[in-house]
Amino acid sequence: MIGKRKVQSSLFDVGNVWSFAPDPKSFHGQLAAVSDKLFVDDDFSASYSEHRGRPSTPPSLLALMLMLQNYEGISDEEAVMRSACDLRWAAVLRRPAGEPVCAKSTLQLYPAHMLLHESHKLFLQRSLTKAREKGLLKGQHLKAATDTKPILGRGAVEDTYNLLVTGMLQLARAIARSRDELLPVFLMRHGFSGLNATSFKGSVDIDWSDEAAREGVLTELVKDARRLMAMASGSDPKIKKAADLLEQLLLQDVSEEATDKGEPLARRKKGTARGRVPSATDPDQRHGHKSKSKVFTGSKGAVVVEVESGLFLATEVLPADAGDAIDLLDLIDEAQINSEATIDETLGDCAYGGGATRKEFADAGKNVIAKVAASSNCGGLFPKTDFLNVLPTAGISLKMATVTCPAGVVAKRVSEDKEGTVTFQFGNLCNGCGLRKQCTTSERGRSVQLHAQERLIQEARELQATPEGKAKLRQRIIVENGLARLGHLGIGQARYIGREKTRLQLALAAAVANFRRIWNWTPPEPGNRLQTSPVPG
Repeated sequence: MIGKRKVQSSLFDVGNVWSFAPDPKSFHGQLAAVSDKLFVDDDFSASYSEHRGRPSTPPSLLALMLMLQNYEGISDEEAVMRSACDLRWAAVLRRPAGEPVCAKSTLQLYPAHMLLHESHKLFLQRSLTKAREKGLLKGQHLKAATDTKPILGRGAVEDTYNLLVTGMLQLARAIARSRDELLPVFLMRHGFSGLNATSFKGSVDIDWSDEAAREGVLTELVKDARRLMAMASGSDPKIKKAADLLEQLLLQDVSEEATDKGEPLARRKKGTARGRVPSATDPDQRHGHKSKSKVFTGSKGAVVVEVESGLFLATEVLPADAGDAIDLLDLIDEAQINSEATIDETLGDCAYGGGATRKEFADAGKNVIAKVAASSNCGGLFPKTDFLNVLPTAGISLKMATVTCPAGVVAKRVSEDKEGTVTFQFGNLCNGCGLRKQCTTSERGRSVQLHAQERLIQEARELQATPEGKAKLRQRIIVENGLARLGHLGIGQARYIGREKTRLQLALAAAVANFRRIWNWTPPEPGNRLQTSPVPG
């Protein structure tokens, strides 16, 4: 049953017994000033029963605790302790010092309830409501900027050998529990005792530089994995989940074949499989590239920031190996719901400048402004942009385009694939051309591909070359500032296992950053268009 905060304060609440109040310019002081009205218990009623069970800890207090915990970057255990011993926390929660708000398990379970009912979105929505009340967020038509930030995963990243062993142990533990057995007993009884070492590779006495020895160990490990998976029968969802994970780990990293003698042999696959799971303890983690030189393992936090105010409008957590622009339109739709406004223009970097993203936005009646990557051609050959003469207008097939080479020759052969990409081929027209060495090294002559959304891409390329386009693209810096603020709040390292809970962490950090910006913002004086917006602490 949902618990409710008492309207009347206690005689022993902080401020009544001790003459203490947090600094009004600090986060604690600013949150304490509005804590009784920022959230009410009915905001979270979907997670509770109105009549059944014992009264819970008031969810509005737990929501305030999550904000304080996120701001200070502390553990659940430390958060519960501070709710009892930190006078600043007691002032925010409006409770007596010395009495914790809840047990640690209650605070640990609360985020799961919020994610189940999507109550975590309330934090960002409430911050934007306060921004409108104060006048920081204005108008019904907004301009937004978007970008992503790497978030390192919480689970241990392991090599193939230790990764398989961890997956096997998770499956063995699930099977043992279903049979009411202790894990060490189960492992010993079925001949898996070697898996229970602190580090499997460290426990195996071989020369790890010997390829044949490595393959021998891996072969035996795969045999044990297959034998263990054969024991994973029944309908227990935990056993099925662990067995599916182990099967995925085997498929992504190991190739199994037979030797000339018909004996099984396992080898590590070369390269990295697409969508590879690098951690058995956090299977949501992926390998990602923020740039060619910046590699990370975990997930990516995607954000939408309002250009004028710098406020976060929406957040999402993506797989690390996903493109930055994936599901961007959905994120913009959520930003419109949160801000109760229409986003007409979205600014992004080159990652959002692809033809598919532009078409998706155009079809939705929206505009995305992102820099088109510079054309390049290996060896200093003529780029594609030197060939484009006339492109058809919207709705007309690209086959109607005119492609003329730098020598003035128009391509005659045209082909189109199922994705809509059109290829213009010069073929024999290149024979005897004096510019051929500067144009192509192919014996078949030069060919030029036009993307299915080539018209949109070329329009964007023309815009970014104008003073107006350059000015628009410079406005995207606001999202870089926003990501820096999230970095100060701990976004960069996941606090939880799994993308779902990391989604809550990101939403909370964005809300805290918003509130700090709102509370520190000074409205401009009448007749003065300048305004101050102190950097949040």
